[in-house]
Amino acid sequence: MRKPTLKSDELASRVKAYLAEHAAEPLRLRELSRAAGVSPDQLAYSFQKVEKVSIARYVLRTRMERAASKLGSADDLARLALDLGFASHSHFSTAFLRWAGCAPSVYRAEIRAGSETPCSSSQRATDPQSIDAPESQDA
Repeated sequence: MRKPTLKSDELASRVKAYLAEHAAEPLRLRELSRAAGVSPDQLAYSFQKVEKVSIARYVLRTRMERAASKLGSADDLARLALDLGFASHSHFSTAFLRWAGCAPSVYRAEIRAGSETPCSSSQRATDPQSIDAPESQDA
């Protein structure tokens, strides 16, 4: 007898909960699919269908949002990078630059100086393949 399959939205919710619990760990599609009880292809398709973004992009965007919220109080950027699940400070800095339009150290300095829109004067990433860049709040 076949196991009942999860609906795509239930599956995406389950994966997002798993990702939140394991955010700082290296994540592999095969491991995620095992945890969800579906094939890697089904997981990738269902997640993309519901969230309109791949699992990898979702993870990266979530890590960038967490980084932005922690940068103001982070003294050690290398430690922050590792705590967020990046392999190195360099990998984190490159990803953050693409996401925010400025280096993490610049973002941190602007936050500490009281800016409500750090890096707003920097040019935001406009490449459609870039990480989902935060929108400028200068509307």
